[in-house]
Amino acid sequence: MKKIFLPVLMLSAALLGIIPTTSNVGGSVDSHYNSEFGQKANDLINKYDYSGSMLIIKGGRPIYSTSRGYADYGTSLHNTIDTTYEIDSIQKSMTAAMIMKQVEADNLSLNDRLAKFYPEIPGSKNVTIRQMLDMTSGLILVGGVGPTKVMSDPDIVDADIKNIKYVNLLHGKWNYSAVNFNLLCGILEKLTGKSYRKLFNETYVDKLGLKETIFAYDTSPTVVKSTGYNEPNPLVKKLTYKNPFNIKRYMEYDELGTGQVYMSVYDLFKVEQYINGPMLSEQSRKELFAPGSISTYGGGLYHRQNDNFANGWGYGFQGVFHISDDGKTAVVALQNYSRRGADVKPLVNQLYQLANE
Repeated sequence: MKKIFLPVLMLSAALLGIIPTTSNVGGSVDSHYNSEFGQKANDLINKYDYSGSMLIIKGGRPIYSTSRGYADYGTSLHNTIDTTYEIDSIQKSMTAAMIMKQVEADNLSLNDRLAKFYPEIPGSKNVTIRQMLDMTSGLILVGGVGPTKVMSDPDIVDADIKNIKYVNLLHGKWNYSAVNFNLLCGILEKLTGKSYRKLFNETYVDKLGLKETIFAYDTSPTVVKSTGYNEPNPLVKKLTYKNPFNIKRYMEYDELGTGQVYMSVYDLFKVEQYINGPMLSEQSRKELFAPGSISTYGGGLYHRQNDNFANGWGYGFQGVFHISDDGKTAVVALQNYSRRGADVKPLVNQLYQLANE
């Protein structure tokens, strides 16, 4: 919801001593690809000032990983493969999968109306869970910004409801509005009697043994959360680390189910592979990930032939991941530096195509 705050990053170049380093993930990088594939990947990445971590998977195994730049420029702390980054809207795919688990448990139907849970919302009798997952509900949050103080999850949803508008002309049409997923979180809490945070941790962190995943408002001595940096000048592409993003604490709560989690690249891959595999039945995945509009968005992801992907942007971070239908080929890129003049999406798309060769 706070994507209204998406700025973009740094000023003219200065050599900051940012030296690319390739490191192992979850054991070892497949040496068969290490030199040939690694050189091709480096050639592409080296053309792009990159601050963050990247992981490339082929055949279900890591074949390339790299971490570059600073997690905190002020303390000279470098990014490593274990560094965590705000994943922003990529989190929506995880929220969507938890919704689908409730469908599998017969606690919910994708055809259920929003009015079943929040009858006070305008147009709720017309809006289905399916449409909310596909961003075709016609719901918008007036002002695009939620509460400006720390609140509990139910209070955040209640505050949002007061500012939700239903636009009949948008009903059934693609319109990206994060409030759909804020409401889905409220529905999850009503169905399970658990907070979103507890449900998320049980579903992913505890189940998969994740060590580098943490909510934005939590702290841990064993988890390194990178600082997000922003370049406000769209003409500037180089890294300068001059503009650390000042995240207000209420923002970390307000992004309920839509961008309030930090993860390492390896943890993110493990979750998306789990969603794409044993977490849901094949039929459930087929239903959840069916494109709901010309945008191809469905269940928190965009879908092309053998390519399911998501993008996250906000608070000085940009994240992009692509994963194949069988979950065995993927590229995960998490940056702690957002620049409109250096969007990382084309680079990640190139690397995903390279991994599929």
